[in-house]
Amino acid sequence: MRDFVILINVDDAVSRTMARRLRAEHIYCQVLPADTPADVMLNPEVRGILVAAASTGLPSELPHLRDYLQCGLPMLCMGDAALTLCEVLGGELSDRPLPGGVEQVRFDHGNVVFDGVEDGERYLHACRYMTVPQEKASTAAQTEDGVIGFRVHQRSVWGLAFQLERNDPGGTLLLLNFCRDVCGCTLWWSNQAFIERAKEAIEQAADGGDALCALSGGVDSGVCALLGHMALGSRLHCIFVDTGLMRKGEAMQVMDFYNVQAGLDLRRIDASEEFLAALQGVKDAKEKERIIFFLLRDILRREAASIPNIRLMIQGTNYSDAMQDSAFPLELPSEDVRIIEPVRELFKDEVRYIGEELGMSPAMLLRQPFPGSGLASRIMSDVTPEKLAILREADAIFRYEITQNNHNRRLWQYFAALSEASDTDAGYVVTLRAVQAAEGAGGMAARLPNDLLERVTLEILSRCPQVNRVLFDLTPSKNYTPMER
Repeated sequence: MRDFVILINVDDAVSRTMARRLRAEHIYCQVLPADTPADVMLNPEVRGILVAAASTGLPSELPHLRDYLQCGLPMLCMGDAALTLCEVLGGELSDRPLPGGVEQVRFDHGNVVFDGVEDGERYLHACRYMTVPQEKASTAAQTEDGVIGFRVHQRSVWGLAFQLERNDPGGTLLLLNFCRDVCGCTLWWSNQAFIERAKEAIEQAADGGDALCALSGGVDSGVCALLGHMALGSRLHCIFVDTGLMRKGEAMQVMDFYNVQAGLDLRRIDASEEFLAALQGVKDAKEKERIIFFLLRDILRREAASIPNIRLMIQGTNYSDAMQDSAFPLELPSEDVRIIEPVRELFKDEVRYIGEELGMSPAMLLRQPFPGSGLASRIMSDVTPEKLAILREADAIFRYEITQNNHNRRLWQYFAALSEASDTDAGYVVTLRAVQAAEGAGGMAARLPNDLLERVTLEILSRCPQVNRVLFDLTPSKNYTPMER
């Protein structure tokens, strides 16, 4: 049985943590946005509801929480969502959030969700005490000063106004107790189970016809192509649009793995001249992105129309793309064609796990994040063949040194950008960027060894004589908050 719990996403970082913990325990959870209506819960395979919110001390915006309560399903509201549940039940909150810190927390071990979860120190971040009418709920978790968790009478509904700590087995056990012992979920989820389910969905959606998959070279579209190939075989047609804006050697890597090694029906369309002509004289980054987006869409629509019996288009949208509305929307060639997004429910690292299971090569699997507009977004002026050649070479030099010195696995991104010299000297400036990022937080510049940066600089100046300056960007990302010292 493919039962599951629904995880209502009020905070991306918290939801990601909960989803990963549950899937690691072989329990499947479907992550849905905070405004999801309650009729979604009527699916007979849904066993319970998790509401994942941050802890800011302010009740969460949950427009359908009352309706969730009417579904009769077990429900666990975490963080600020518990404050909302408290108010819905007619309860009250303490005047102001608690200052963040460590508190001694006691659990009511008569509640099955706390079975095996030890009392003790917990970090409470901006929590508020809750008072729920005694005729409606009982205390489930408390500190010396107040209630931070309750259970609704005669219902498997809990509100816990605190967060699960990282690397805390007690927090994982709490989730497991709720999903397995309260909701009755079976432990069926695995990478292989996902693959089998995706294959079935693709085959059913194709309805006996052929399918088209646009391969960008990224891991998302690559995994979708491999799943489509497993489901449909020769009925899957893959298209790789070579925009001429990719990094050094990437186009050949894509063709070598997917066409030669994996045996996919993959056709490479060299549209580099078409993209260069469309980008001529354009300097604004957003305008470049718009032009590339529409041209890509037109080419894919044109190619799809040329393939007979197409009934399905496969798109590599992952969960983060869907939530951030950053997916590249395909345009259907006709009303008879459907779109399927096999990895839409997975986070990026989960997509990589599936890719590893499918035998993707390390070059494809560990591909650095790359914008849809390619190198055009890393040229800080208009795009020309000369600038693309310089940037492609400088970027390859930097990436080679990073990889050779084993820095690649700890870095989120590393790349080169190109701009025109602003002084009287003719030539170009290459800016190197390497970023480390923590989960749920912004990134800051990586501390790379000086000798590595010196080697990269000298090599770029030697192999790219048009470059007269190489810089290393130390600027933190916009959402990075430095630690207090």
